[in-house]
Amino acid sequence: MELYHASPAAGLTVLRPNVTEFFGKPRQVCLTALKPMALLYGVRHFEYTYGYTREGKLYYEEYFPGALEELYRGKRASLYRCAWREGMETTAIPNEYVSAAEVPVEEETPIPDVLEALLEQERLGALRVVRWPEVSGARRDWIVRAGADVILEKGLLGQETDFARYMREKYPESWELALRKGVVRHESSQ
Repeated sequence: MELYHASPAAGLTVLRPNVTEFFGKPRQVCLTALKPMALLYGVRHFEYTYGYTREGKLYYEEYFPGALEELYRGKRASLYRCAWREGMETTAIPNEYVSAAEVPVEEETPIPDVLEALLEQERLGALRVVRWPEVSGARRDWIVRAGADVILEKGLLGQETDFARYMREKYPESWELALRKGVVRHESSQ
């Protein structure tokens, strides 16, 4: 079985177990059986807003206007092809495989523009892109609430980190909601 891993780092011959800073996963190598899913990880940022339809088709959903272009346009990456190896495990995420051990790279494909590669996957029918204008009002409300929850869970309101600035800039409604919820929590704890 062919598996894929994408990274902004070029020239890797072995994928080494690593820890993702924001997602609470253990030290491991993450791979996927789907090329478009791997491409979404070719750029390092604070969110990966993809999922699967009821029919099992991969989709990427913009959580703010123009997210796909802003996050991926002009970004370089390398797509690594690897083979399934003994000891790899599946996760709760469809098509995701993890390895606690190093994974040799069989082939590297340079991706000069990750956005163009994702749009090609969309044209091929391997990825559905849900652009901001298509996101329903109910779903937008959920995005605002979920963003506020992340802001509060990570304690971002009092921080000046890259993650806090990102959330404040990209999710202003979530930031405002988190501020209101934070005041209520603070007042109720007194």
